[in-house]
Amino acid sequence: MNAKIAAILALSACVLALGGGIAFAQMDGATPPDGPMQGLIHGQGRFADRFFADYDLNHDGKVTKDEMNKALAARFASVAHGGEMTAEQFAGLHMAQFRQHTAQMFRRLDWNGDGKLSLDEFAGPQRVRFEMMDRDGKGAESCAPVQNAAFRPDNRFHRGMGRAHFCAENDLNHDGAVTHAEFDGATAKRFAEESGGAKTMSEDQFAAAALKTYRETSGHFLAKLDADKDGKLSLAEFSGPEMKLFARLDRNKDGAVTRDELSVQGRFHRRG
Repeated sequence: MNAKIAAILALSACVLALGGGIAFAQMDGATPPDGPMQGLIHGQGRFADRFFADYDLNHDGKVTKDEMNKALAARFASVAHGGEMTAEQFAGLHMAQFRQHTAQMFRRLDWNGDGKLSLDEFAGPQRVRFEMMDRDGKGAESCAPVQNAAFRPDNRFHRGMGRAHFCAENDLNHDGAVTHAEFDGATAKRFAEESGGAKTMSEDQFAAAALKTYRETSGHFLAKLDADKDGKLSLAEFSGPEMKLFARLDRNKDGAVTRDELSVQGRFHRRG
């Protein structure tokens, strides 16, 4: 994989999948890490490896609904007290992973190893992000909603990042499309804000900006999951997206997910 592509995937991940696990990064809306930022786009094999590592509790090569329920309950109980998870607990669930990924990302972006980021170092991966969204190569990305987007377990970049968020950040003239010039302009503006107007950005500044985005994204996801709008999550609310994911992966509806079923999912969507 191209180094710049790897960098943008890691950066976006650091800002994307935050909540309880695999399913959060697939929710439409704010930008993203998968347990704060695991990686925006995972190959089918990597998704399967993580899915089974998280939920195949008896290591028999399949994940049952009961196993997933037990794993999610244990994850919930590890931070929640009194049967509810607060916004701070939700954000803190993967904070250690987030900080580790942020530090790794800074080192990857710091191409010359001088301990700070230039605008070019900062902007390179962001331009790759734009290129990935500009699938037809026209040099502009439409802000129109994607219709009938197919479900894919690894479709984290296009679903998780959120087209609305992308356009809100980068459609500077509000004409319903983001051009190369607009994207570069918005990126330069973000760099100036996060670096305090300096020509370079320190690791502390980079981490502070990432943490701000992480907390905002965490709040966004919690609001989506918070069905009764009390500002906290019950176990049922916390587990909801993962259990919906299980239902979609269990193609033969026998109450268990096997690697073969994940492989079928991958082949089906590659043909589509």
